[in-house]
Amino acid sequence: MIINYWLCCLLAFAAIQASPIASAQSTGASVGALSPAVAKVADAAVAGDAESQYTLAQMYNSGSGVPKDPAAAVLWLQKAANQGHANAQYSLGTSYLLGDGVPKSTASAIEWLNKSAQQGNSLAQANLGAIYLNGDGVAQNFRVALSWFEKAAAQGLPLAQYSLGKMHQNGYGVRTDETTAAQWYARAAAQDYAPARQALAELKRPVPPTSRTPTAVAVGPAVTLPAAPAAASPEQAAVLATVRDWAAVWGRKDVDAYLAYYADDFRPPNGERHSDWAAQRRTRIDASKRIAVDIVAPGVTVSGDSATVRFTQKYTSDRLAETSEKTLVLARRGDAWKIVQETVRKAASAGK
Repeated sequence: MIINYWLCCLLAFAAIQASPIASAQSTGASVGALSPAVAKVADAAVAGDAESQYTLAQMYNSGSGVPKDPAAAVLWLQKAANQGHANAQYSLGTSYLLGDGVPKSTASAIEWLNKSAQQGNSLAQANLGAIYLNGDGVAQNFRVALSWFEKAAAQGLPLAQYSLGKMHQNGYGVRTDETTAAQWYARAAAQDYAPARQALAELKRPVPPTSRTPTAVAVGPAVTLPAAPAAASPEQAAVLATVRDWAAVWGRKDVDAYLAYYADDFRPPNGERHSDWAAQRRTRIDASKRIAVDIVAPGVTVSGDSATVRFTQKYTSDRLAETSEKTLVLARRGDAWKIVQETVRKAASAGK
């Protein structure tokens, strides 16, 4: 999802001026090389019709009837967005979010997504929800994320319904409630949204009897974690369950859920900003075709609202195999445990 395109403004300006429809902006005339249908859209866009400007931007973005030109697409999106066109505002916001045709800017992305969302665009609402859920360029805020997801879900957007299911299942800004999570998953699944079908099936799957014994059990795809010892206190069991779930979503490459296990005040080990660290983690996880995480011999200590978990981590993917000694420091945040510090001492690795 994180894509970095850094465009040279002068080259982008030259590309726009060189394109036939962009040239028509100053002349107001149709260009003979264009098909009659495209020329009609271009003439209406030049005349100031917002819907035609948005249509023309889509054509430039896809290369339909005109040469593909992200910079020209943004030019026309800007014109339509300035006239209050909700879909253009959403598309312009995502362009800034991804750096597609413009330099990447989370602030500009939020500005335009917010304008579109205020007009009821469900995709803009869901994108804002994701930004605040992940803390992408802003302070992570589960309540704001929840509010935007609820608005989009009320309009029937399956992505938002699925995201609400995740938030209720994992206790992000709300009490953990698997019944409510299942209801949201079911709504999205009814629209044939595959991730929701999978999440609903996993939620309904009975817990294997072995998970209540000290033997190792499988948690998620290719993730093996030992269950909490029978003598563990309820707090130790809750902390270990959090680490177990953290490893499971990592193994499933569910980046949003993975990042949500980290607290707003999480301190990345190399001193970088939380948002930069999160972006880097998203890129690395998305780049791997498969991930497997094994947690070996975890030890849990709890003191008040702080907990420390030490374990051997065996990580394998299509790009890297690595064994390390890891320590996670967690803090109680409401009804959930969140990671506030993570340290790693690598033992062995083999890259591909």
